[in-house]
This record gives sequence, C-alpha cells and structure tokens, in this order.
Amino acid sequence: MKCPVCGAVYRPVRGGEQIQASPTPQASTCRRCKADLSDLLRLYDQAIWHHKQALDLLSQKRYSEAATYNNQALALHYSNADFHALAGKLSALQGKFREAISSWQQALKFDSQNAVADHCLQLMTKITENYYKHPI
Repeated sequence: MKCPVCGAVYRPVRGGEQIQASPTPQASTCRRCKADLSDLLRLYDQAIWHHKQALDLLSQKRYSEAATYNNQALALHYSNADFHALAGKLSALQGKFREAISSWQQALKFDSQNAVADHCLQLMTKITENYYKHPI
C-alpha cells in the first residue's frame, strides 16, 4: 500500500513476527511524510476481511456469495492483485470466462508476478488452443 500524500510504500511496524493488532499512532503514520494513514489502514483491514470471507465461501463452493464479498474487497482496495485473481477464479467457476480473463489480466497489471493469475491465464490459453485444434 502506498501513502496517498507522498507515494512512499507503507510498511507496518512489526512486533516480533506478527503485525501489531491495534496500531500505535506511530504505526499508522507514513514514515516519510508523517501523514495520518489510520483511515486508509481501516479500509484496507476491511478489504482483507471481505477477501478472507470470500476465500472461506470459495472453500464451501458458494461461488456467487464469495464473489459478492470479493467485490466488496475490490471496492475498498482496487489495486490488490490477489483480489483480482480471486475474482477471476470465481468468474471462471461460474462459467464467466471473459470476465475471468479480464480479472486475471488486471491482477497481472498490478502484480506481474501474481502466480494465480499467471497460472490461470496460461491454463485458459492452453484450453482455448486445444479446443480450436480439436473442436468437440
């Protein structure tokens, strides 16, 4: 996540191995420009919560509900590649392959190393190539 004021990458203060649960005033400010990022961090935490709910629903094969939660995560933090990769996976599982491809491409725009999006796009390409070589 980047500071909206100066563009510095925000790195949370770590307490041992875990990120502190309730940020101290110093933990919620930009290290470079000292801007207060507490509201932004709350939105990010909400987005992560929605994403985790989506993952839980995905494991239960409740794809439509999972997509709703993941869309809420995207609304709160659009530039997260993992959220887009999950959106692609959920679209594909619902038979919405154009949406899936678009989501995976968007994930790769935000993170060119996103393994899920990259793997899914490669798999979709192979399936498409095989279909056109050997139509049913």
